[in-house]
Amino acid sequence: MGKFLKSTVIAICSLIFFNSNCATLKVTCRAKGIELELFQEAINQWIKQTGNQHKVEIVTLPHSSNECFALYKQWLSAKSFDVDILQMDFPWIGAFGDVLADLNKFYKDGEIDKEDIFATIRDNMYFNGKMVALPAYTDCEVMYYRKDLLKKYNRSVPSSWQELYETAKLIQEQERKTNNRFYGYVFQAKAFEMLTCNFVQLIDTFGGAVIQDGRAVVNSQECIDALVLLINCLKNASTRSVLNYSEEEARGLFQAGNALFMNSWPYAWSLMNDSGTAVSGKIGVMPIPTGDVLKGKSSGVIGGWFFTVSEYSKHAAIAADLVKFLTSKAQHTARAEFAYAPAYKSLYKDPKILEKNSFFAVLSDSLEHAVARPSSTFGKDYPRASHEIFNLVNTALTESLEEVDSEKIAKKYLGRLNRKLNNIIDRQKKSKPKKSSDGVFTKITNVVKSFSESGTNLQ
Repeated sequence: MGKFLKSTVIAICSLIFFNSNCATLKVTCRAKGIELELFQEAINQWIKQTGNQHKVEIVTLPHSSNECFALYKQWLSAKSFDVDILQMDFPWIGAFGDVLADLNKFYKDGEIDKEDIFATIRDNMYFNGKMVALPAYTDCEVMYYRKDLLKKYNRSVPSSWQELYETAKLIQEQERKTNNRFYGYVFQAKAFEMLTCNFVQLIDTFGGAVIQDGRAVVNSQECIDALVLLINCLKNASTRSVLNYSEEEARGLFQAGNALFMNSWPYAWSLMNDSGTAVSGKIGVMPIPTGDVLKGKSSGVIGGWFFTVSEYSKHAAIAADLVKFLTSKAQHTARAEFAYAPAYKSLYKDPKILEKNSFFAVLSDSLEHAVARPSSTFGKDYPRASHEIFNLVNTALTESLEEVDSEKIAKKYLGRLNRKLNNIIDRQKKSKPKKSSDGVFTKITNVVKSFSESGTNLQ
């Protein structure tokens, strides 16, 4: 009887120990393209690899990053432990870094090949010395074009914006003789984060910048020239519908065979080359062209999404292990098959990856020279700054449809934008964050306030 009782106690203790090591994790994930499917498959692999002892629930993020940001604000400001792993956009790390776990605590030295990650991405993984994020995939805008139409009209792949504009205008005029829905250049000019991305990379190609020596400088001649170019494209080589276009609307037009050029992210490659599309096998990819041969450069804005662990997770160590798996080179390789760009430089030399995505050779060079959005300057106020950028650029483009003088419009709105951005910077210098009782939520409260006041839609 004593022996039986002893065996029973051991069995019960073993069961308690096992259950204490079981976890149900909640992970947020976007549902753009096939992203959700890919991460669900990867999570299932991790569950199996860890002996089926853990469960993972995916919380699908809203399509609007405005709503997504608001959800994160709600969870983190409430110290919620309901969500363990948060998928975060590139500019958000500085905003939420205070309430993200330091992943270095859970990994051995050398376990993450940090030196193989592109420098711009690697720099964004850290907050106040802590490594709070690892890349799920990276992004850098590229320019898609129709190889067949350039050949048809005996035009070369443009290396400058002026060449792209002239080619787009010419071929639009010719193609519209038989297809009145055809446009030379389609882009995303809706008042949301993608327009900030487009504007930042455009002015970079002209040799301009948003910030220089800590001050906004978007009223420079380089920035004016860049906006004038975009206005001319809208008026003479595009459709006014782009003023309401996000990535998917632009892809829909291009994929249907109704555009010559389109700037977008790498994810569009595999979708547009599906055998059922009108442009499959007809697409080429080039870097974002140069605006000014002497002062500018071929550019592309850096983007991408990270996985982070909430500081309030009750299963932080297990969550960090899942993050390590989801962001491993093996998983980046798997996602690369569907044109989700790897954050690891070495993978761009993998013959299998290049065979599937020939344009990755172009993308690799773009990532080395990519320009970042000014989130490091504005920090918690980045949502407000981005809101000012995309709203004023969208308004300038809209007004340009009725105004003949493009340069007048550009100067008017860029001057206004410059003042607004410098006002944000000046307020940052004057404000001294109040210390909360636990010292943790002061910054996140300011982020929330900034976000709420701006009404920013970051998607």
